[in-house]
Amino acid sequence: MSDRIGRFVTESRCIHRLPAGIVCLLAVVPWLLSLAAPPNSRAAELPWVYETPVEFLASGDFDGDGRTDLVIVDKSSGKCRFAYQLEPDRYIWIEDNRPSGVRGVTGVTVGRLTHTNYDALAITSADANLLVLLESPSPQMGTQPREIVVEVMGPNVVLACDVGGPDNTPLADLLLGSIYNSPDPYLLTVLRNDGRKLKTIAQITLEQPASQPNRLALGPDLPEVAIGMMGDPPTELVIGRFDSNQPEQIGNLSGLPPQSVYLVARLQTRPLPHLILFQPGQPGLSLRPITHADRYAVQFGAETRLDWTRPVDQVFALPGPAPQKLLILSGKGEHAALVQLDQGNTLKVLKELDPGSERFSGALPVPTGVYLLLAPTNDKPSWRYRFCTATGETEGQPAGLLPSLDDSDVNTIPAIYQAIMANLDVHTEAEMKPYTNTIPGTQVRYVMVPVPGGEFIMGSRDDDPMGRPDERPAHRVKIDPFWIGMFEVTWNEFELFMYPEDEKRLRQELGVQNPTDPLADAVARPSKPYTEMTFGMGKDGYPAISMTHHAANKYCQWLSAKTGHFYRLPTEAEWEYACRAGTTNQWSFGDDPNLLDQYAWYEDNSDFRYHKVGTKKPNPWGLYDMHGNVAEWCLDQYEPYEKLLAPGTDVLVNPWNRATRPYPHVTRGGSYDDPAWRLRSAARRPSDRSWKMRDPQLPKSIWWLTDAPFVGFRIVRPLKVPPPEEMKKYWISGTERD
Repeated sequence: MSDRIGRFVTESRCIHRLPAGIVCLLAVVPWLLSLAAPPNSRAAELPWVYETPVEFLASGDFDGDGRTDLVIVDKSSGKCRFAYQLEPDRYIWIEDNRPSGVRGVTGVTVGRLTHTNYDALAITSADANLLVLLESPSPQMGTQPREIVVEVMGPNVVLACDVGGPDNTPLADLLLGSIYNSPDPYLLTVLRNDGRKLKTIAQITLEQPASQPNRLALGPDLPEVAIGMMGDPPTELVIGRFDSNQPEQIGNLSGLPPQSVYLVARLQTRPLPHLILFQPGQPGLSLRPITHADRYAVQFGAETRLDWTRPVDQVFALPGPAPQKLLILSGKGEHAALVQLDQGNTLKVLKELDPGSERFSGALPVPTGVYLLLAPTNDKPSWRYRFCTATGETEGQPAGLLPSLDDSDVNTIPAIYQAIMANLDVHTEAEMKPYTNTIPGTQVRYVMVPVPGGEFIMGSRDDDPMGRPDERPAHRVKIDPFWIGMFEVTWNEFELFMYPEDEKRLRQELGVQNPTDPLADAVARPSKPYTEMTFGMGKDGYPAISMTHHAANKYCQWLSAKTGHFYRLPTEAEWEYACRAGTTNQWSFGDDPNLLDQYAWYEDNSDFRYHKVGTKKPNPWGLYDMHGNVAEWCLDQYEPYEKLLAPGTDVLVNPWNRATRPYPHVTRGGSYDDPAWRLRSAARRPSDRSWKMRDPQLPKSIWWLTDAPFVGFRIVRPLKVPPPEEMKKYWISGTERD
């Protein structure tokens, strides 16, 4: 059995009732630290979690490469933003947020929860009664969150830790605090993770709620322990161990000021670290040295007050050997300072930092410094970062925007891929046949035609009198087999994607339940157009128009989720190959423009409007409207061929010039509003900013082209299904904004 966790359930075994302070859990500010172990021990690599009023900030090895990565979890939406350390001390923020599906996040922990090779997140919401696991094992692709079924109400905090005893596994177990139970509201549940499911092995009734969970290592020969706060508001810090599967308290501090927040750091070159306590919004910090730590007891020394005149917001510890430096955020994000404890037990300011017109919203410490997070105001999610070295340098250091919190459907792609592979029924070119498919939950159909693999000459010959410079030089191209739409995508098809509520009502009326509907529903949909997008030219059976390149891509993602087949836009080479249908002439029917009226709607016969699809003759491979009616999007960024062809290239295999900017993209085939030469098989037309000229929105829509009623698209289905990372490149270009 794989150590990946699939479906999670809980099984209750035993219930314990213990006094309130007997167990630990929880952390607002945490990070993980060895109390006695040397800096390079495993303890120094434990994940840490900090909490701010609007976010959880954490580290972990999420991709399993042995280097620490970073994550910001937005409390309101549950969306996660990751930075991967792809090279030593070089962090790259991925462009998409990854949704957890949990709103109102109340707890986050990091550990080897789903796989022994990399970390995952466990995320709770008390009000939503949710506990989910979220993997993000690749910078290129996340995964769908997986809900864990639990038998408690109001899971508010969670901690990944190693619970010893019988049936222990290499995977991390979970301590789960909950607050809405009856008759005893506050419970701590110990969940054993055996790689297949989570089962309850202990349940403890608490007298007060637990908060601020964290994990500590007491030394190389001692078990990890849990540390956290108890009370509402928190006034007691407790430390407990779980190495024998039964919780045992080994240390506590009671009578702390209400709302106390803690941190543990090695502030001096002494064997054991300090406990740092503060009250958010109040000046000053308190130090309590840990004077003794063994398997059975953790003891604290006398309190030392540290002067800090500004109201403290948050305190962060920079990882590394003693003496560790601290970053203190103060005055509702208006000030930050890098400090160190000197020999006289006072804080020495190494560097003061100014957020400018923004506010410091948090920080992500790393061994070489700290990522300062900024927000427009102190109650908004972080939106920008700025790196400060451990010596206080900010000039020339990394800085930029964090990934957006806009809705993202990237995490649907692995699940869509799995559905496609489970539905795969054609494996060889010989098995490819034409087919008609009904979009599940509707009565709308579309037809796909197989196109054999082969080679052709792409572009215009030098002796072609109508050829344009950007169509030359002509070059050999080899194409793998694929299906292509017999017709351009119609409004009947596209409006199912445009109007999700109407589509949901339709499938309810028909009584059809498609297993992949939740995936399709999660794909981003177009904003409501501000005007009627057919422009009075007709809807039923007419080609859909005026969508952006981005919107056409997202339709392909949605249709793939709905049908279990992989669809995308054609590459420019695939489009021309299908249009020519084995011919070498200017049009697929020959070189006589007088025949064009039989095959195409264009400026001479269209009456300046598009027409129903399939009303003219098809090309030799049975494809309609490849010439005229509406121009059709291709995947490629537009460039003249001379810029795309490397010297000495003999044959290009499945070429695709991937988009890196919003304009121009390639359209092909010409439209009802174009002259005959634009309808040639080799003719190319780049998109342009003017196609959105009359859009009144600022910023302009990423979905609609108000000034391009001549642009539509058709879909292709390659025989070979690409992996999820490639699917993402086809469906999500990242260049949709002007």
